[in-house]
This record gives sequence, C-alpha cells and structure tokens, in this order.
Amino acid sequence: MARILALTSRLPFPPREGHQLRAWHLLKAMASRHEVTLVSFVREDDEPSEADPLRRILQGLHLHPIPAERSHLALGRALLRGTLGAGPFLAAKYSSAAFRRQVAELARDADLVHFDMLPLMAHADCVPAGIPVVLNAHNVEHRLLATRAEIEPDRLRRRFLSGQVARLRTFEAAACARADQVLACSEPDATALRGLAPDTPVEVIANGVDLDANQPEATSTTRPQLVFVGQMGWFPNRDGVDWFLRDVFPRILRACPSAEFVLVGKHDGIVVPADVAPLVRLAGFVPDLRPLVQAAAVYVVPLRAGSGTRLKVLEAMALGKAIVSTRVGSEGIVLTHGENVLFADEAQAFADAAVALLQSPEEAARLGRAARALAEQRYGWEAIGSRLLDCYDGLLPASNSGEKTHQEPSADRLLGAATD
Repeated sequence: MARILALTSRLPFPPREGHQLRAWHLLKAMASRHEVTLVSFVREDDEPSEADPLRRILQGLHLHPIPAERSHLALGRALLRGTLGAGPFLAAKYSSAAFRRQVAELARDADLVHFDMLPLMAHADCVPAGIPVVLNAHNVEHRLLATRAEIEPDRLRRRFLSGQVARLRTFEAAACARADQVLACSEPDATALRGLAPDTPVEVIANGVDLDANQPEATSTTRPQLVFVGQMGWFPNRDGVDWFLRDVFPRILRACPSAEFVLVGKHDGIVVPADVAPLVRLAGFVPDLRPLVQAAAVYVVPLRAGSGTRLKVLEAMALGKAIVSTRVGSEGIVLTHGENVLFADEAQAFADAAVALLQSPEEAARLGRAARALAEQRYGWEAIGSRLLDCYDGLLPASNSGEKTHQEPSADRLLGAATD
C-alpha cells in the first residue's frame, strides 16, 4: 500500500459537474488499494457538509478557499499576473500561499502526487525530487481556450482570451514536461499532449459511467422531448446551448411543432429566444437528473468547443437514450454514426437528425440499446479504475524504474511563476 497525495481544484463530492465525477471515481480507485490524502480547493458553491462519502475513503482531507473567488484584491492580482507575468490567468487564479505550504509539507511523505486539473501544476515545484508527479488532464486546455476565443462575440473578452492562448500553451507544455505521467481522457487529447512534451508518457484513462446507477427505463417514452444536461458556467455548454436555441431548435419546431427542449443544470447566463421560449423548459439543478433524461425521446449534444470526453454523454448512453451530437460533443467516445449515435455538425443536419428520431421511436430505441451496449463494453468505472491502478503500479516505489527525475529547472520555474 502506497501513500498518494491528490490535489483537486474543487471538492469532488458531491459530483455535480463532469470533472468532479472523474475526480471522484479516480479517487475511489486509488483508495481501493492505497492510502490517499486529498488537498482540495473549495468553490463557493461546493458543499463540504455533504462530503462524508469522500471523507470515508480518504486518509485525510484538507480544504482551502480559492482566494480569487473570495477577494476582489486577490482576483485583481491574479489578473495582473495572468496578463503581465509569465504564466496564464488560469494558473494565477489558484494562487494560494496556504495551499502551497500544505502541499510542500504533505508531499515530503508521499509516494506519488496526483495533480487533478492543469492549473494546479503551478504548485508542482512543492514536490521534492524523486517523488512521481501525475497530471490528470481533463482537457487540452490551450486548444479549448483557442476555440473559445474564436467564437467569443464580445470584442474585449475575445482580445483577452486570444492573448492568453500562447501563455496557456507554454504553461501546459511545461506542466506535461514536469510530470512523470500524464493521464488523458481520449486518444485525440493524448496525441495533442504528446506533441507538447514528447518525453513524457501519456496514458489514456477514459472517462466512465456508473452502469448500475444508470439503467435504461423498462418502457420507452413517446413524448417529442429533447434534453441536454450541463451547467452553463462552462463555456462550451453555454455556447452550444445558445447555438442550439438560436439556429437548431427553430428548424426542429418547423417540422415538429410540439417538440420540447429541456435544459438540466444551472442555467445562469442563458437567454432563451422569444420565438422558442414557450417550448423550452429550464429545469435548473436537480439532485437526480435520470428521470428528466429518461422522459426525453432524444438526448442532444450541440457542443462546438471542448476536449476530453463528456461524462453526461456516457450517462445518456448508459440510460439507453438515442443521441444526436456534434462530433466535438462526443469526441473521445468510440461512437459510430448510424450504429449508436447520429452525428451532425451543421444546424440543418442537426435538426434533421433530431426530427428523424422524434418521428421514429423505433429507430430511437434501437440507437439507445446500441449506446447502452457500448457503455457496458467499454466505459464502466470499475474497468477504468483498474487501468489507472495498473498505470500507477509502474510509478510507485516498488516498481519505479527511476528513468525520469524531477530535475527540470526551466519547467519548475515557469510553473511556479503564478504562485504566491
């Protein structure tokens, strides 16, 4: 049994967002074989009082507020560092002297340090030489930012985001070079990350789904309802839903006037166009999304940006739903057009695919059964956790070959640039 120190950018439990789900299940896999101590930032909307299941699997849990969320002064300093300093704002946002001190103290006794999310690698210089560092890369962040900058309508925001892309790419490359192992969510992400740091091993540890908790309904729905699950605080979700409401849903309604669209998740910032508003339901956050997904005939994934893999898509597959998605929206999941999904990237094609399934419940049911079968074959969390543990066996002291050390001053100097 080894001692693993894990770092997360927000409390992983209760898991209400995709990256929380991934972090929670990977932590469970680690804790099934090793002693795990977690040092986590806490967002203002996290619920530490509800985190007892997390506490039960951990050796220790240490929580820190994100200074830039709690103080205008800290946010201003982070913006200055991310604009005038060497590092990007994404890393400067998580600048915390208290977090650094605790990581430095606990890392001395760790056999491996697991960094969940790229910006936390700004604290990688706190890990002593010789202790393996793993970066769990949920996305290829600089590519995600570049796409966001391209489609951002506000000129000033677009200018700021565009100026951050090169900084973030440099930081991401240094983070991958600093790590002894990078975990990617998909093969396309792995290829991009290998290009940033050719000497660092990159392993695909896919996202997964709880197959027992997400079961198909015994009876199929006949309601002409479309559903999407995702909180609007994440830019790719908001942009995709904006595009769907503006350009896709009106086309669906012309062919199927009784169709409804249900948006599940925090919907701050979404403006529903008046011409479709009567047929749009903003369900908000719900403690159990399964009834709303099961009630819909089609699960839509209208994303135009992003990387990694969408855990909510995997949940829809496990629930046996017919899915219409852009290719970006389901990137990293080995879905096949016409077999277990319908892909469409243009507004009219997306609308046509959704209408075809609304008008043919038998075809929707067939696609849903095939999607569930694929989830069972490849995406159960138990199998994914086993692959993670096998990967870590090659890094932990008993089997560590010692081929790579932490003596990379240039990367450490850059990664520490955004910290207090």
